Amino acid sequence: MQKRISHIALMLLFAVCCNAQIDDLQRDYFRAQNYVMHGESDSAVAIWRNHEDAAEFAECLADHLIAAENYSHALEVCRKLESSTPTGAQFRLARIYAGMGFAEESLEYLGKHLEGKGACTYSQIIRCKEFESINRTPEWRDFWETPRYSKSDETFADVEYNISCGNYDYAIEILDGANAKSWKRNYLYAKTYYGMEKYAQAAKYLENINSKDVEVIALRFNIEKASGDYASAYETGKLLMAADRYNAENLLDFAEVCMSQKKYLEARRYTGRYLQCFPDNEKALFMDSRLALLSENKDDALVGISQIIEQNSSNPEYFVMRGEIYYDYEMWDLAAYDFSMALDITPDDARLNYFMGMCWYNRASHEKACFYWRRAATGKSREAAEMYYQYCEGE
Repeated sequence: MQKRISHIALMLLFAVCCNAQIDDLQRDYFRAQNYVMHGESDSAVAIWRNHEDAAEFAECLADHLIAAENYSHALEVCRKLESSTPTGAQFRLARIYAGMGFAEESLEYLGKHLEGKGACTYSQIIRCKEFESINRTPEWRDFWETPRYSKSDETFADVEYNISCGNYDYAIEILDGANAKSWKRNYLYAKTYYGMEKYAQAAKYLENINSKDVEVIALRFNIEKASGDYASAYETGKLLMAADRYNAENLLDFAEVCMSQKKYLEARRYTGRYLQCFPDNEKALFMDSRLALLSENKDDALVGISQIIEQNSSNPEYFVMRGEIYYDYEMWDLAAYDFSMALDITPDDARLNYFMGMCWYNRASHEKACFYWRRAATGKSREAAEMYYQYCEGE
């Protein structure tokens, strides 16, 4: 019995260690993204090189090296990737050899790439600047004389393009005329109707799709979230977090769903994880501050909203939120300052004028309190009208 307990304990320890490693990888991946966003590419490269054995990090390193035209080093990285992510590695190798001016080698890898699942469309290929070195050669012309895409592939690529341009009616027209029977067709119908904000119709097309592709899970999650079906979005979101764990935006999207389900502490775990890597992201800071307030942690909310205001002092909502926290703490001077900053932007806000009046009232300045209550009452604030008639009618 004791031996069995020891075995279970070791298994649990192993699982914890694995989870910790996964979390560390995710954190470092996002940290590298943040460095790139702030122009600190050397720091990002250091992280990618430190985790080069992980395909996601190696792909980022390869893309950086290709963009920098460091083809010899990029070649080494991509050759190692061929065994783990062949389709992506083959496309990168095609770009590398094209950039080096080796048309034959480039097209050999491009041909392999086009035979794999999830290959790029022609429009995606032609947009890569590396192919400019070879796209006028006889090898390039001969390569494309052989059909590289099926008719359904070309149709679906056309639909994707029209969806991206917002041409939803035309996208549906193309799909209606297509003979291809596959999950991809239903997926594109769903994606089109999602773009048109017809969520019930979009969801209907996803019902019979059993594909575990990330794009399908993500679309289902977005449809459920947009239609207000947060209970379903919560379950789908957990699947999406596991399937697409290196997409930082999933953390915030899932936190929003958790918040809608009143799972405030769980939501803060995800905003907190995001802010570990993107500490100055305004959207994440505001969401985390709101969650702190909803979970009755006003001190955390105050710190977060103050940080946002330092970055952006043009949004009245931020001042209102901080002002209300100060108001609850009965810090009338600080609350009045924030309400006045918000009123500079939205001077006719009845609720703000009411709160401003209350601040002056609590600071024993009835004349100013009456001024703001009168403005608030004009804006149809019943509370302000009651305060005005009680304390200011005779003035």
